[in-house]
Amino acid sequence: MTSNNQNLNENVEVLDTTEALMEESRKAALAEEQAAERDRVNTRLCYERALNYFYEEEGINPEDEKSLKEQQEQKMKELDEMTYFKEIKYNIDNFVSDMKDPIRKKIRIAQISGIIISIFRALILFGLCFIIFMPIFEKLSYALRSPEDISNKQVIWIPENWSILNIEISYKLLTDAGNTYINSILLSLVVTVIQVMATAIPGYAFARLRFKGSNILFYLVIASLAIPSEALQIARSLFFQNYGFFGYNLISKVIAIPLMSLFGSGLRSAIFIFLFRQAFRNLPMELEESAEIDGASIIRTFWNVMLPNVRGTIITVALFAFVWQYNDYYYASLFQYQGTLPLLTTSLAGATETLNSVIGTTFPELAKEMGNVIGDQFYELIAQTSALLMMIPVLIGYLFVQKQFVESVERSGITGM
Repeated sequence: MTSNNQNLNENVEVLDTTEALMEESRKAALAEEQAAERDRVNTRLCYERALNYFYEEEGINPEDEKSLKEQQEQKMKELDEMTYFKEIKYNIDNFVSDMKDPIRKKIRIAQISGIIISIFRALILFGLCFIIFMPIFEKLSYALRSPEDISNKQVIWIPENWSILNIEISYKLLTDAGNTYINSILLSLVVTVIQVMATAIPGYAFARLRFKGSNILFYLVIASLAIPSEALQIARSLFFQNYGFFGYNLISKVIAIPLMSLFGSGLRSAIFIFLFRQAFRNLPMELEESAEIDGASIIRTFWNVMLPNVRGTIITVALFAFVWQYNDYYYASLFQYQGTLPLLTTSLAGATETLNSVIGTTFPELAKEMGNVIGDQFYELIAQTSALLMMIPVLIGYLFVQKQFVESVERSGITGM
């Protein structure tokens, strides 16, 4: 009994302690609520005093302010309840009233001018995008339409009968003479490396190594850009056929185009020399002076100091040299690459001559349908598809180097002569 009484007394004490703690927590919560209420009241009183002080300073009647606020709320309610035509009329009335106020008139004119400029800019960008992408969309449309749609006047962009037959014919036509894709890419890569080095050296010489007649030589290099290659085609053909290059006959030789590029007579080498000259001229003279103090020769200064500082121009020249060589037909036909190293450009140029034989041997069913005579429209269809197949490697390459290309053009030193 004694132990039970002790346990009971302990439980009673615990309950009393718990009730005391709960009572204290209730009092603390009530005190917090009262303090928060006092803070809200004080904040409201401060706000009202500040608002009244503002009204007194600005000379504003609170009743007028209240009525203005009510009017604004009424207008907002009316706008919410307005129909479409009433809203248009309301906006027109506001525009007319704003044009009568000089300040609001200037604001409105500035807004309208900004909208017009934005629309004009969007139209220009849309037009440029259309000019750039329209040929690609046109070639895709030609490539994916069936030969049956050639005479269908209703087919303009979207084919009625989808087919990849044109792609198969064009690929066979381009690769019938050999591995034209591999040949074109490898030749373009080799010429690109040679063009970069062969034009960087004279570009550095024209920019930094002053000698008598340097400006005259440079202007002669630039003047060569004004002479079209077609005007020199006959003279060059006779020269290389009769005399060769330093006694070496380059006709039908694979090394012909790389050798011409090595001597600075490659495709558009004058442009690349100009770009390198401008890039080297924009570099500070202190770089060369520091290299000379350290005992570096001209060749070492060019290779270790100057050339690494024109990476942007190197990328620009490399990309342009690759693309222009990849699409070149002039030098390929001049040196008669058709038999020794068939390229995509030479295969495309002779497509009309070999199209009948390719269709007759590889696509006999199509030859039976079309007969012995192939129309000009089908020639155009295959030519457009072949051009698209030629573009695909360049487009794929551009997807990987577009960032470097844009950055290199920005840093390429095209700042004038």
